[in-house]
Amino acid sequence: MKANKTTALLFGFMFFLTLIVAPELSAGAKILKYSDHDPPSGPRYESLVVWFKEIEKRSNGRVKVKAFFGGAMGKSRESLKMVSEGTVDMAFVYPGHFPKQLIANNIFPLFPQGPSKWENVKWVYDRIFSEIPEFSKELEKENQKVLYITSALPASMCATYPVSSLDDLKGKKWRAASKYHLAYLKSVGAIPVSVPWSDCYMALQTGTIDGVLTDYDGMHMTKLDEAAPNVFVSRSLWFGTPFLHNINLDTWNSLSKADQEAILSAADYVSREVFGKHFKAEFDAIVESQKKMGVKVNFWSDSDLAKWNNNPVIPKLRKEWIKEARSVGLTNADELMERVKKIIEEGIAREK
Repeated sequence: MKANKTTALLFGFMFFLTLIVAPELSAGAKILKYSDHDPPSGPRYESLVVWFKEIEKRSNGRVKVKAFFGGAMGKSRESLKMVSEGTVDMAFVYPGHFPKQLIANNIFPLFPQGPSKWENVKWVYDRIFSEIPEFSKELEKENQKVLYITSALPASMCATYPVSSLDDLKGKKWRAASKYHLAYLKSVGAIPVSVPWSDCYMALQTGTIDGVLTDYDGMHMTKLDEAAPNVFVSRSLWFGTPFLHNINLDTWNSLSKADQEAILSAADYVSREVFGKHFKAEFDAIVESQKKMGVKVNFWSDSDLAKWNNNPVIPKLRKEWIKEARSVGLTNADELMERVKKIIEEGIAREK
């Protein structure tokens, strides 16, 4: 009798699963597998949840997205290859981890100042990707295209010691993700140190580094402000590098025009109506959260912002980028630099 009851329960459970899964399978929906190395939290995640729902809604259930967060499908530095080879259909691709393959998309850190309002940041990205084909072409070489672009909050600093001006960085060990940001740190007297992102918390705890320059939401999401409870931040410090949400080109081309339009229109909607609103509110929410944690939050002075944005090392770094870009086949790199510069300046002017 016991065995019979167990068997009955097992079959009952399997039937229950069938009721859940069968409608999705029998409907013949196209299931797109999405990978994201970040944990499921923050403004970007919230917008993705809505995006995926909107895709299903706008395609009348013909397209659904199965999402994997927290690196469940692969690490950030694997994302470009995963999409290229079709291991996943879609993924969050951070250009900073692919400085050679995506050299055009790595131009943004060379412009430390940009617009602070999301509608103007979006305007800059939309203009660049629609008017400068090199940005999309280098993605096409990797068998993918961008569907949706998000961004981090402004760049910020957290340290294990009090920081209230750029002068406080002198002689201290600071970590940043890109070689350009490391060069900025060095130019103001800091000692630049390369540490893997996943090791930053421990590196702060052990004194391997004294501070980290990163995006504000990334800092708070990974709890670096626990190990380094002295924050130095400004709304005007543009992080710049776009967060690309790409799709495999073979997968994209297999979709009908109607389903492609459903995906793109859903992306435009969540960018304007969901991510933009979260982007605006999240900065103040993090400041308030940090203060409740006992974190000391200081804001940049106008003089420090001017010093950072007019850093004398910037022209040299831009020349280096042009040289590197030409070496990998971007023959019009100098022209591209000027076009990006003009669009970003126009984006900043929109805020006045």
